[in-house]
Amino acid sequence: TFDDGPRKNQTLKTLSILKKYNIKATFFVVGENIEYQKDVLKQVYEQGHEIGNHMYAHENINKINKQEIKDSIVKTNKLIKEVTGKDSKIIRPPYGIVNDTLKEICNELDMDIILWTDDKDSKDWELIPESEIINNVTKKVSNGDIFLFHDGNEKFKNTLSAIDVIIPQLQKKGYKWVTVSTLINTK
Repeated sequence: TFDDGPRKNQTLKTLSILKKYNIKATFFVVGENIEYQKDVLKQVYEQGHEIGNHMYAHENINKINKQEIKDSIVKTNKLIKEVTGKDSKIIRPPYGIVNDTLKEICNELDMDIILWTDDKDSKDWELIPESEIINNVTKKVSNGDIFLFHDGNEKFKNTLSAIDVIIPQLQKKGYKWVTVSTLINTK
């Protein structure tokens, strides 16, 4: 999975790597980024990747009220539907924060909350070296793991080089890469 996009340069480079290995991923997108990157989101969707909601302004849900949380989700869903023609049924809250208010809202909106496998945060957001990103996600890989990467900032250059190593390395071991919804529906 990739969080925080779409961003023209980083997202398009990510798409190029995914296409190279013929795999599909899930992109959790920020609504305010969609406003200026609709063409990029359209490319993500048209290439067969899944689009999930990452709220409108990457808000910390512990710092805003229930109505603000719901408005952020709904506004982002409208933008996703405007570009893709489809409703998003999955959400990843920024910072991985889940509380009772979010659960209640997602229940009302018929959305699934998706995080990542506990030890599969690439920590690319810390701007660490490529080798550390690779190590963070490839140690003790198991079927059903959900990896967390980011495509929302050009600072994440090491993410690109790392996934270009991680994907073929795990493919050689027999692992397949699928969207979150495919994973959930096959478990």
